[in-house]
Amino acid sequence: MILSKEDKKMSATIWIKPEKKKGKKLTIKDVLPEELSWGISDAYGRLEEGKEGEYTIVFDPENIGRGFQIKFDGTTTEIHLNYFNSRHDIELCYMMVERICRLQGIDTFIHEDETVRLDRIEPTIQREIEVCADSLSIAAEKVSQENTETLTVFAVVHPLDIGKKEIALFGSDIDKYSEWLNEKQQIDVYYGVPHFYEKDDGSTFGVYALRADVASVMPVKPSIPINMKDQFEVSNWYVMLGYSDGSDSGKSDGLKIIDYSGLAKYIQNGEYYDANHVIVRLTDSDVDTLLQEHRVTL
Repeated sequence: MILSKEDKKMSATIWIKPEKKKGKKLTIKDVLPEELSWGISDAYGRLEEGKEGEYTIVFDPENIGRGFQIKFDGTTTEIHLNYFNSRHDIELCYMMVERICRLQGIDTFIHEDETVRLDRIEPTIQREIEVCADSLSIAAEKVSQENTETLTVFAVVHPLDIGKKEIALFGSDIDKYSEWLNEKQQIDVYYGVPHFYEKDDGSTFGVYALRADVASVMPVKPSIPINMKDQFEVSNWYVMLGYSDGSDSGKSDGLKIIDYSGLAKYIQNGEYYDANHVIVRLTDSDVDTLLQEHRVTL
């Protein structure tokens, strides 16, 4: 489930626009304090830390939420703050706004269509927190009422899915929600995503990768990522398996691929991660068993 624009405002846009002759051309390294990190999202919404893009994600590695995006266009700085975000990220965002204004020697910024003075930044922060809390409340109500749908939140490290169990945990409490965002993203796991290929008959199949001794977040039911859903349909889902040492020495030859349904036992016994995912931890012995019982040839 994705909330509609009628349900909530999706984000806030902030501009910092000094006079052209007086403003400085800034970079991410000019404005970021040492305690913050940056990166970009790949096609699956996973963080590529330390990389810069047209819009670069800024976040606190000690308290990870959804971050905010920053773009430098000449002397103008553009910042996007997604809703619903964590209280910490909202405060970080406006700390950055104030920091850039000071660097540019100005005392105002533009929030949507409104010009805001720096001495009014605290009320603006409180307003953003209230908007995010309202958005979270709407999401909580929808997820609680609907039987099958979940809500995908694009967090900093990777997407997270909210269902009834998550709503029971934090409901409409933005601080508990913020704690949940950080807790999930601090876990050292590989977030599995599918890659897609075409068969000779023109149909498309999806393949996940899973390696022994690597804690991996895997979907209970595989699906096409949100930003690819309208591009094609998938006929079959598979998993490519790997051994812990990364080699095939002494093991079975050829591509080690099984049907995704072969993971059913490991999915069922996996550690709960979010509404649509579990953490799977295979051993080399598990890989051997899966290949013996579920191996397929493409």
